[in-house]
Amino acid sequence: MLEKVLHRIIKYTDWNDFDLWILNNRPSTSNAKVVRMFKDNYPFINIYTTPYNQVSQIQNEVIRQLKSDIYIKMDDDILVAENWTTPFIDVYNRNYRNMSFGSVIIPINGFGWLPFMDVMNITEEFKNHFPKVELKQGCMDVAVWNDKLVNEFIWNKCLNVDKTAATFLANQQNNFQDLFCPHRYSIGAIIFSHQVWESMGGWKVQAGYDKVISRQKLFNKWANLWKGKERGQQYTRLNMLADVLAGATQSEMAGDEVGIYDYSVEKGLTIPVTTQGIVFHFSFGPVDQYLMQKIYLNLN
Repeated sequence: MLEKVLHRIIKYTDWNDFDLWILNNRPSTSNAKVVRMFKDNYPFINIYTTPYNQVSQIQNEVIRQLKSDIYIKMDDDILVAENWTTPFIDVYNRNYRNMSFGSVIIPINGFGWLPFMDVMNITEEFKNHFPKVELKQGCMDVAVWNDKLVNEFIWNKCLNVDKTAATFLANQQNNFQDLFCPHRYSIGAIIFSHQVWESMGGWKVQAGYDKVISRQKLFNKWANLWKGKERGQQYTRLNMLADVLAGATQSEMAGDEVGIYDYSVEKGLTIPVTTQGIVFHFSFGPVDQYLMQKIYLNLN
C-alpha cells in the first residue's frame, strides 16, 4: 500500500511548493524498504525515524523543527489524484480565521461518505443494496467505519482513483461547497496551521509517554551491554524484547484526533470540508484486512 501511496504523492505534487516529510515510526521491514527505495530515487524526501510508536510525539518533534506556516498531514494509506493540493490550500485560505483544521471529501470517512455518494449519484443504489443501513454522519458510529460490505460497495465505485476524482469534480460543474463537520472528524488527511498547533499545545500525546521513552532507552542500553561490542549496534530480538517491555511498540489510538476536536469545541472553531477536492483513505476502521483481500489488487 505504501508504495502506491508514495507513487501518487510524488507524481501529483508540485515540489517547488511543498516539502515531503515521512514520519517513520517503528516501520515494518517491508515499509522500511519502500521508504528507502523512494528516498534513493527522490533525494528531496525527508525522513524522520524514531524507535518508538507514538504518532503525536513524533509529529510534535518534527513540527517544532519545521515551524512552517501550514501543514498537510496524511495517513500512510491515503491515495491522491491530480491537483490534490489546491483544494486543501483553498479551503484553508477561505476559512483559516475561524477553523481548527480543514479537509476535502474522503469517501471512506464518517463525514465524507454521504456527500461523496450524493455527488456521484449513487445514494439510491446504495439504499437499494443496504435498506437497513442508516445514512448518517459521525466519527465511528457509522456503517462506513466497520461494515465490510459498505466499505466494499464504496471502494468498488473508486477503483480507478483518477477517473473517480475527475468524475467527482465534473459532476459538480464548479459548484463546490465548503461543508462543516459538527462532530469529531477522522483526521486521515487534513490541513492546519502552525498557529493552531501551538495554541492547542501540540498534538495530544499519550499520558506518561515520556516515561515510556526513558524506559526504552534504559532497557536497550542494558540489552546492548548484554550483547557486547560486536553486536551492540545491531537490532536483535533482545532489543525487541526491551522495546516491548518498555511499552514502546504500542500507541494509544486517535489521541491526536480527540485532542484537536476538543480544542475545536473549546475555542468555537469550525472544521470545513470542501467538495472542491477528494482523496481516498483505504480504510479508517477495522476492515483493512478484508479490503486488502477484496479491493487492493484491483486499485489503479
